[in-house]
Amino acid sequence: MEIPEPIRRSDKALHALLQRVAFSRYLNPSNAAEARLAFRNGAEAPPFAYQPLLMADELLRELDSFEPPRDHPAGELVGSAMDSVRLLIHALHDRTNDAFHAMNQAAGWYPTEELLTKRYVSGSPTEPLSVPASELIEHFKLAFTAREMVDWRIDEDSVMSARVLVDSAKKLIRVNPNSRFRKRDLTRLVVHEIDVHARRSINGSHQALLCFSTGLPGSLATEEGLAMVGEETSGTASPGVLARQAEVCRAIDEARHVGFRELYDRLCGRVGNGLAWGICLRVKRGLQYPELPGVYAKDSVYLAGRNKVRRWLDDGGDIQKLYVGKVGVDDPVDQWIAQGWVSIQPVPNFWLTR
Repeated sequence: MEIPEPIRRSDKALHALLQRVAFSRYLNPSNAAEARLAFRNGAEAPPFAYQPLLMADELLRELDSFEPPRDHPAGELVGSAMDSVRLLIHALHDRTNDAFHAMNQAAGWYPTEELLTKRYVSGSPTEPLSVPASELIEHFKLAFTAREMVDWRIDEDSVMSARVLVDSAKKLIRVNPNSRFRKRDLTRLVVHEIDVHARRSINGSHQALLCFSTGLPGSLATEEGLAMVGEETSGTASPGVLARQAEVCRAIDEARHVGFRELYDRLCGRVGNGLAWGICLRVKRGLQYPELPGVYAKDSVYLAGRNKVRRWLDDGGDIQKLYVGKVGVDDPVDQWIAQGWVSIQPVPNFWLTR
């Protein structure tokens, strides 16, 4: 099935917008260290500061101007991807519980009851956090060179709640220069960030639509779940990671009803102070009033996606179908192959020996 030119133009325009705007810079607090100190000194919630998304109205008008015709399946794909960007823009501009709730609900990020009942064997990494960010960056450079991914860049970015972030539209990996890593992370993060996130993006860039490179609607759970299963398959997963992700899902559910301080106190009793802070930061970031109920629920996709991808593969799913681009396990990849929208692309070797 041919993709009409108006849809292709909309797809290219959306891709150009995602290349231009780094939404993570508006999501993550710019003063995390100072806010943590204030919280330790008794503040009800850390006084997070954010870069304001002053161009929100302009971006929304721009999205409206290249709205695709949705009476075609490809137009619905591109249009749905645009809808998710609209919800993100509203959340980052308004910073209210309602705006984040609308985004969480539309994306299906709230943990299900089944997910909340999952329990896993706990465990802690035995290696110290002795590796500086500079060493990881050099390791990434070598990995990119070995894989002939010569057009990808690595930038240092201290305005991040994560230690590492992949920006597919910009062909960029951001590394927080203030972070420390364990030795096993050097291999694990190459699998997670390069052999899953970057590779799926590169493969998607060879398909009929650029949104196969930046991510189809609903594909995020598969994206992060596949990265976790990739760590397990390659033998690089961190001890106790599933138990920690289960705590993240519980925290997301609790954060809908309590503020930062109460959530932090609850988590301290379960996981310790350091991890409690990290989880609270992840699930309360972006909100103007973290002392109130409200949540950024995206991090549930790691465990939910891992379990779904694991079941899919165990039931005979073909890993090559997940490497045509940033697609989800529920997407009709076989149909898209038959229509000529996507084609089979390279898969990292560790998947082929599983």
